Amino acid sequence: MIVLADVVEAYLSNYPEEIRRITIQLRDMAKRTMPKAHEFLYYETVSYSLSNSPIERICYISPSEKHVTLGFSFGAQLGDQDHLLKGTSKRARHITVKTSEDAKNSAIKKLVKAAWTRAAETVSRWRIEMRQRRALIRKRARRHKPTNRATRSRRRRR
Repeated sequence: MIVLADVVEAYLSNYPEEIRRITIQLRDMAKRTMPKAHEFLYYETVSYSLSNSPIERICYISPSEKHVTLGFSFGAQLGDQDHLLKGTSKRARHITVKTSEDAKNSAIKKLVKAAWTRAAETVSRWRIEMRQRRALIRKRARRHKPTNRATRSRRRRR
C-alpha cells in the first residue's frame, strides 16, 4: 500500500535539498495547524482542503527550483498585519519562502491558522456565489437563444 506521505516525498525528491527542507518544514507546520485537513497532490502542489476535492482547497505548498510558494486560495480575505502576502487577484494570495529561516516565521503560521479557521465559511460562501453566477449565465442563455437563420429566411420568401 502506498501512503500519501511516500507519494509527496517521492515528488519532492526531484528538488534541491534546501527546497525539500523548506517544503517539509511548511508541511509539518500545516499538518499541526490544520490537523483535520485533507492533504493531496494536485497539479504539482501539496494541497490542503476541507475534503479530497480541490475545489475546497484552503492552501497549498508549491516547490520550485529556487523557492517554495505557500498559497492561500482565499488569501485576499485574510488579515495580513505583517504584509507577507503577495498577489493582486480577486481571491488568492501567496508567500514566497526562500530559506528555512523564512519558513519558521510565526506570522506564516498565524496566516495558515486564520485560513483554516475561516475555511468552512469561506468555501460555502464561494460555492453559493458560483451557483448564483451559473444560474445567471443559464438565465441569460435562455433569454438569448439563437434562432435558426435558415427557417427565418424561408419565411421571408413565402
